[in-house]
Amino acid sequence: MRQLTSRLRGTAGLISVMAVGVWVTAWASAACSSGTTPAATPDSGSDAANTSSSGTTSSSSGTTTSSSSGTTSSSGSSSGPPTTGVCANAGTRALTDTPSDAFIDDFEEAMISLGWSSFSDVMPTPNSFQIMQVAGGAVNTAHSGHYAGTGAKTAAMGGYGVGTVYNAAIDPPHGIYCVDVTAFDGVSFWAKAGNSTNVKIALNFVLPTTNMAMQNDAGMQLGGDCTSSCYNHPRVNFTLTTDWAQYAATFAGASGGTARVQGVIQELAWLSPDSTWDFYLDEIAFYKGTAPTGPVGTGTGGDM
Repeated sequence: MRQLTSRLRGTAGLISVMAVGVWVTAWASAACSSGTTPAATPDSGSDAANTSSSGTTSSSSGTTTSSSSGTTSSSGSSSGPPTTGVCANAGTRALTDTPSDAFIDDFEEAMISLGWSSFSDVMPTPNSFQIMQVAGGAVNTAHSGHYAGTGAKTAAMGGYGVGTVYNAAIDPPHGIYCVDVTAFDGVSFWAKAGNSTNVKIALNFVLPTTNMAMQNDAGMQLGGDCTSSCYNHPRVNFTLTTDWAQYAATFAGASGGTARVQGVIQELAWLSPDSTWDFYLDEIAFYKGTAPTGPVGTGTGGDM
């Protein structure tokens, strides 16, 4: 994924704009898991309503894989690139099951990737809290990503909440809007809460079918294909502790949105439902089969 980074210099600013309305519905009916216990039962409350889930915890790595069974017959990323819309044909970049394509971010570059942007409904300066590269990584590495802030108007309060978004695909100058993830089963990442236990976050898979269609003044497409009831993405909920733990979200297990992952994604977004939030991310990668338990990148910098 590193070959995308240099292209993001002209497009990273788009992501905050697209993210502003994303998460009002992000906590309705999603699978939930904890990094310290098997995800046998979703959290109680409306965010887990009408959803059943199951997961397994690896005793060697502490990995929790969250999956859910729902009423939708489609499964995971079984389909290929779309034949219509912004991601049709050359609008999708195919990924292969190789370390370079699986890599998303390890926060070990000289500066935080330009693929990241963050949003927060905090006044008087909205979106002022951004994910930051900080010292100390999950698996004895040098750095991680830290996203924290306070004073947000949450979805429950009628606001658009908070989240940090990684642009995995959208590259308008090159006509790329999706990546084909059929070579993978899901996304693995390490995370921890900053200063309290039982911190909830949700990993959202942003799809062209759920991401709002938009254009710039020159008529260039910037988002997805959605024209109504947008930003209700499939997602998986997790509960963090103050200890680093590895988490894995399968594409097949993501639920709660208006669509399922069908082979392509545009962005990955980690959300908090809270007005005060504080969590860390590290070692993020697509995976096939068993999620990688160690560092996912070389930390050498530059494009792969």
